[in-house]
Amino acid sequence: MMLVGSGAYGTVVSVEDSEAKDDASKLVAIKKIEKAFEHPLYAKRTLRELKILRLLSHENVVQLKNIQNPDSFETFDEIYAVFECLETDLASIIKSSQELSGEHIQFFLY
Repeated sequence: MMLVGSGAYGTVVSVEDSEAKDDASKLVAIKKIEKAFEHPLYAKRTLRELKILRLLSHENVVQLKNIQNPDSFETFDEIYAVFECLETDLASIIKSSQELSGEHIQFFLY
């Protein structure tokens, strides 16, 4: 398990999926959304994000593979979402020291 990143809503780790059928999908990213129900606004944002990602299928949008069922509804305060694991994210590319060409920027905006 390797920490990929963290933010205001939780952390993301990459792990090997022992149930993957092929080598291409062995590595997955698990996003732990902490305190998802602490405030109604957080719950709405989380629900909106997961509903949209569940329905989207596009080469430029990370694929949501699964949402883990809670062990118990009495202690249900964290959500674990399983995604395909990508090499990098847009924020890392923008923050990197690599010069972005006009073509790069046009591609990202497209």
